[in-house]
Amino acid sequence: MTPRVCLQYSISYALCPKFVKSSSSGRHLSVSVSSTTHKNVPSPIQTKRRMDTMHGFLVPTYTLHDFDDGEECKVVRMIFQMSGVPYEFKHVHRDDYILEDYPFYALPALEMNERKYGSVLSICRHLAWRYNLSGKTAYDDAQVDDIAEKVFEVRMKIKNWIDHIEHAADHACDEECTENTAARLLTDTLFPCLERELKSAPSSWLVGHTMTWVDLLVACLVNPIIYHRPKLLQDFPLLYLHNEKVAHHDDLVGFLYHVRTRKFQDKK
Repeated sequence: MTPRVCLQYSISYALCPKFVKSSSSGRHLSVSVSSTTHKNVPSPIQTKRRMDTMHGFLVPTYTLHDFDDGEECKVVRMIFQMSGVPYEFKHVHRDDYILEDYPFYALPALEMNERKYGSVLSICRHLAWRYNLSGKTAYDDAQVDDIAEKVFEVRMKIKNWIDHIEHAADHACDEECTENTAARLLTDTLFPCLERELKSAPSSWLVGHTMTWVDLLVACLVNPIIYHRPKLLQDFPLLYLHNEKVAHHDDLVGFLYHVRTRKFQDKK
C-alpha cells in the first residue's frame, strides 16, 4: 500500500513577553505546518475540524450582547473601535430575555466563536491582551488591573446616580441618587487616587507610555460627570485633561461627550 502524505499543524504562543510579537492588528501566534508520511490519514471531516479550530483561535468572530442603551458595554465597544475589530451588537430587550442564556445571569456578555463570556472586566482583559491594549510588562498589567478593579467597584456603587444625572430611561430614584453620597465617594476617594496615579505616571496615560484599556474604563466613568457636574473635577486637573484626551481621540468620536478645553490655575 502506498503511503499518503498529510499535513499536520500546531499552534504555539510564547508566554514570556520578550518572545511575543505584537502589532497594531494584534498579537501574532506562530503557526507551523509540516509534511509527514502516515499510513492512517485523517478523514476530510477531521481535517476540517482541525482547520476550523485553528482559524477560530486566530480570527475569532464576536457578538456583543447587551441591553438597548449599551451603556454597560461601552468600554468593550471602545476597545473594538480602537482595535479596528469587527463585531456584531445584539440588542437585548429588558422585558424579553432569559437570564439563563448568559454567564452568571448577567449582561453584558461577549459571544466569541459561539461561546459566551460574562463580566465586563474579564472581557476587557481578554480583548486587551489580544489587541495590545494591556500593560506592556507584568508590572504594568498588574497596575492596570488594580486601577480597573477600584474604578469598576465605584462605578457599580454610583450606577444609579449616573443614570439619574444622565436622565436614563426607566430610571427609578433611590437613596443612591443623592448628590452628597456620590460626590463624596468620588471627590474623597476615587478622584484623588486617580489624580495621584496620573501625577506619578511617565506619560499622560494612567499606566506606561501608551493607552491601555483602563484609560477607556476611567473615561467612561468620568466623562458624564464632567458633562453634568463639572465642578466635581475642579480640584483634579490631570484627571480632567486625561478625559479630554480620550474624548477627543480620533478613533473614539461619538462615544463620549465633548470635553471643553479648560485652563487650571496652579495652587500655591
